[in-house]
Amino acid sequence: MPNLFSLLLISLIVILAACQKQVVDNSAKEITTEEIRIAKQLIQGSFDDLWAGMDSTKILKYHTENFYILENGEVWTNQEIRNFMKRSLSNNDRPHRENKMDFLTLEKQGHAINIAYHNYATFTQGDSLVGNAQWLESALAIPTKDGWRLRMMHSTWVPKKN
Repeated sequence: MPNLFSLLLISLIVILAACQKQVVDNSAKEITTEEIRIAKQLIQGSFDDLWAGMDSTKILKYHTENFYILENGEVWTNQEIRNFMKRSLSNNDRPHRENKMDFLTLEKQGHAINIAYHNYATFTQGDSLVGNAQWLESALAIPTKDGWRLRMMHSTWVPKKN
């Protein structure tokens, strides 16, 4: 027959195990069709309005105030993006840019959406093709009081294959 100390120890272990807080992994949640639509529109719209349209008045339509992009080894904030737009707009001979996205993943992580995609840009001047470019990019979209916004992006230029 077990002694009293063993019974107390076993009882204490059972009580502690029953009272122990269960850890639940809330990191991966199901993304809704509406969230997918919003995330894709954030990416496409930001490139159409900001990078092709060079409209700095629309930055906060797509970005949080503390947004940043890791752009080929540099960190750009909204202010650096505004400065880039100002320099670009001073070039009257600037080509027209058209963007096409190929989305790889859209995943819900907690309240945020992780987005990975290929970004293809075509540059034209009049009817002439000036060039093409491709980037592999990722972004984090978060809900804000003003709706979904991009909190950060990472962009890596993809060199052309010969």
